[in-house]
Amino acid sequence: MAALNQLAFPGAGTVMAGRKVGYAQATMMVIGFILTMLYLLVIIGGLMSLVTDVHANEVTIEEQRHHYAWAGKIGLGLSVLAWSWALVSSISMINNAQREPPVLK
Repeated sequence: MAALNQLAFPGAGTVMAGRKVGYAQATMMVIGFILTMLYLLVIIGGLMSLVTDVHANEVTIEEQRHHYAWAGKIGLGLSVLAWSWALVSSISMINNAQREPPVLK
């Protein structure tokens, strides 16, 4: 579960471990991912219009990029925060795990 929490989707491993705080981690990660992707799509769209549109200029594209810079900064910050929170949860889950498996009768 710790690997899922860190490598695939922060919060999912925490939820699978039975901790409801994982829902907050996952929500934070999804919002951060969406905002970061919005910013990246603005950059890609500006580059594509610069390549394909004869009337596009770099100043307009830079203004558009700066207009959406908040989304990139907040999105990246939320993603890093969610990943870090999931790391703390993963370490806590590993430390609280039973050292020996239970004996089945």
